[in-house]
Amino acid sequence: MTWTPAHALVVGVLGALAWVALGGAPGSITALWLALVSPSLVVIDVRLRRLPNALVVPGLGAALVDVVWYSVASGRFPTAAVVATVILVAAMLALNLLGGLGMGDVKLTAVIAGCLSLDSPWTAVAAVMLAFVLGGVYSAAILIRRRRDRARRIAFGPVLLLSFWAVIVALAAQAASVVSVS
Repeated sequence: MTWTPAHALVVGVLGALAWVALGGAPGSITALWLALVSPSLVVIDVRLRRLPNALVVPGLGAALVDVVWYSVASGRFPTAAVVATVILVAAMLALNLLGGLGMGDVKLTAVIAGCLSLDSPWTAVAAVMLAFVLGGVYSAAILIRRRRDRARRIAFGPVLLLSFWAVIVALAAQAASVVSVS
């Protein structure tokens, strides 16, 4: 995908949101990676119904680096974060095995959950739950508006990313309100 000024602007805005939301804490490396690849992942998934490993798998490495960073900085392993990520990925893998999701969606969930669970395991759970709510609303709107075949699938990667960035915006707003009160 060719970078355009609009693409660069979106990446810059997402990166700034990630930095404000996480304040340079563990999780920031993964969030910045997601800022870099989100526009491309959305376009590719909408067009091809694929989330390329070349864009998703490095995010798994970034999440691993964030886990190590958390462990070194805090002196303890983020057990709750890792358990939450494993549970969310296992649930998504079950949906994949039932034919409801692609493996790219499962891997992207691992990246998103790995990032957000370092803030709180419940933050990661909320993001994934929000993705299913948004995906359901989007699917219903398509069915109502276009009367499409019920077997047709939506690109779920953009919905996962939208939920991730919605949570990041909420965290950034929370961080900004804490700064303004202090």
